[in-house]
This record gives sequence, C-alpha cells and structure tokens, in this order.
Amino acid sequence: VRRTSATSPASRAAHPRWSFLQEMAASGPVALAPAFRLTHTAVSSFKGSADNDPSYIMGLASPAAAAAAVAVAGSERELKLYDRATLQCTRTVAAPAHADRVNEVSFAPPRSAAAGLLFSASSDGAVRAWDCGGGGGGGAAPSLELRGGREEVWSVSVSDGPLVAAGTQAALLLWDVRRADTPAARLEVHTEAVSAVRFQPGSASALVSGSVDGLICSIDCRQTNDDDAVTGVINEGRPVSSLGFFGPEPASHLHVLSSLETLSVWDLQQQAGTCLARHDALRREVDMLGEEEAAAGAGDGIDYLVGCQYCPATQRLYLVAGEHCGTLHLLAVEREGVVALASLRGGGGGAARGHTSDVRCFLWDGGGLLSGGEDARLCSWSPDTDAAAGSDATPLASTSRKSAKPPAARAGGAPARGGSGAPRRANPY
Repeated sequence: VRRTSATSPASRAAHPRWSFLQEMAASGPVALAPAFRLTHTAVSSFKGSADNDPSYIMGLASPAAAAAAVAVAGSERELKLYDRATLQCTRTVAAPAHADRVNEVSFAPPRSAAAGLLFSASSDGAVRAWDCGGGGGGGAAPSLELRGGREEVWSVSVSDGPLVAAGTQAALLLWDVRRADTPAARLEVHTEAVSAVRFQPGSASALVSGSVDGLICSIDCRQTNDDDAVTGVINEGRPVSSLGFFGPEPASHLHVLSSLETLSVWDLQQQAGTCLARHDALRREVDMLGEEEAAAGAGDGIDYLVGCQYCPATQRLYLVAGEHCGTLHLLAVEREGVVALASLRGGGGGAARGHTSDVRCFLWDGGGLLSGGEDARLCSWSPDTDAAAGSDATPLASTSRKSAKPPAARAGGAPARGGSGAPRRANPY
C-alpha cells in the first residue's frame, strides 16, 4: 500500500495540537477494511432516460446514521425519499422543488428548532425546508422559504438552535427560523463565492465558512457585524469545495477538500488554526491496485475526491475517492498519510451493475455505504465478511461532493473530469 506524505517529523514536532491524530495512530494500525458487496442498484426515478440521458444525483441526506429513509436530490430539481434498505422510491417530496438546480440538501439536527425538516439550497436564490413526515405527490408547499436576494445558494447548514446558514455567490446569510421573513445577518467575510458552510456539531452559533477565495472563516453567529463575527481565519490557499467538522466532541478538527482534489486537516482550537496534515498529491498517486489488477489494467488510481466521513466508533477519518469509470475507493486518513483500504467495483450488467460514471455523493454509517452518481444510479454497498463468496471490493491493507459548485471554483486550475477515456455527457448546468 502506498501512503502519501503528510508532514515531516520536524513539522509535526512544531504542532502541539497534533495529539488527536497521534492518539488515533496509537490505537493501532488501520484494520483491514471488510470486503464490500453490491447489494442493490437502482436507477433513480427522476425524469429522463437512465440509459440515454440520465438525471444526475446531486445530493444525499439522512436525518440520522441509522435512518431508514434517505433524501435524494436530482438534477431535474426534484426531491425524493428512498428506502435505504430496498432503494425503492417511497415519496416525492417536491417536483420541482426549486426553479433552478438544487446544490445541497441537509436535514436539521434533532436539537434544532427546525428538527425533522429537510433543507435544500438552490441556484434560484432560495433555501427551502420540507416536511418529509407525511404523504405527498410532489406538489406540497415548503414549510419554510428563506431568501436574502437573488444570489445563487451553494451550501446550507442548520445549527443545534434556531439558526440556518447559507453560503451564496456573494455573502454568508443567517436566518432565525422563528423569524424567517428576512435574514438575521448578512456577512460579507469572503471576496468570492461562499462554497461551504457548516455549524459545529452541538453548537447553536459556532460556524465555519469556506470560499473560492481560499479562506476559511470561523464565525460567531451571535454577532451581526462582519468584524465582530469573524473569530479566526485560515488561509487554505486553494478554492474550498467542501469542509466538515470531525473528532471527539466538541469536534474541533476540520477536514477540507479543494476543487484541485486536495485534502487538508486543521485544528481549530487555536484562533489562527493549525494545519495538521496536507495531502496535495492524492489524485493518481495513491496506488489502489493490487499487483494482479495492475497487470490486468483494472484502473489507474484516483481521479477525484468525493468526501470525508468521520467514524466515532473507531475515531478515524475516512476519505472516499473515485475514478471516472465509476469505481469507488475507501481510504483512511492517518497522522502519517492516507492509507488505501478497499475498492468498490460494481459487477454484472444492466440495472444490476454498479456505477459507470463519476460519483457525486455518499452516505456511510460505518456499516453499509450508499452512493449516488452522474449515471443516475443509487448503489447500496454492504460489508461482506465472507470474501470467498464473491465481492465487488478489493481489500488493500492489514469506510454532498460534487454538487454543482461556483464556476470560479472549477476554473482556477481544477482539472476537467473525463479528460481521458470515453467521451462524457455534458453537465446539466
């Protein structure tokens, strides 16, 4: 297994906050990832032909790790609920949900004032909240509609309180759901599009925002003035495509993906933030193939990064990456580098096969993994402890990306997907 370099020993010694990842490493080597078996594949029931012009799956959301239902956003602006076990569509929440593409979906946490509602952020300038508990045929009105202008909304996050945050083309907007007619604050803390926002788990007011300008801001949402609200700034140096908190409570560590397919890990316990690890050469430099597969030309490594997922049970951070052919790779982010764990490849033909194109999003609860892609497919992968029974995953060692992001995030040197191989269908946006 090839590991990518994180930081030098001298550099690590200079970072006293490296202790969390040291503790992760001290808990022992990364265990062999269980083989994964493709249990279900469903072609999403959005508009269009799944074979000729499939609807992209833009995002997935679940109200809890073990929830039976999962919300699916398609490129045709529809929101639907699917049964996670069978991948059957159980309800159309809204069709269409917005007048333009849906960029991100997220459920409010249980302690939020909007608990149970599904929030959707759209390029039509609106954030809408939907009640997914009842029946419906796709014509239901949203429970809430939050607007702060006509700017495209790229990301949405809901706090453990009454606040909702959205990253737009020009600003960071905050609403109080109890008084949702107008934004509670408009913070212009970035110079370019705000591509990602996340509330700290368990917090009603602590927020981080990432932008195409390469900056990550720590925000105190109790303040409505730009200067007072910003409590810290990190210069990532690359356009931020996604970010998220991880680690034991109160989850003071941050994983950041850039549009250049890089990963960095930060400690936010200090005001300026401390970079614990930076992985700038993951694409096509982490060898995901065994000797036999490499000789057979089974693939050529990593083409893009999908996202990160933290597992509280093992206290480890995992990375999901992919190839343009549809193969998924699971990796563990360790103190000294990134370790390849397993590759997920679909088998069979017709509707039974796995992904055939880029994967945009995934949900992983530490057990089964659900993935959605540009081929309109939802794939459910379950751990297969009996590798001899036949597996769609290759163990390799002793675990919403690609929602549409601001054009500037893709322009600053970000490689175009599908540059090698078969011609690719144009994006729907």
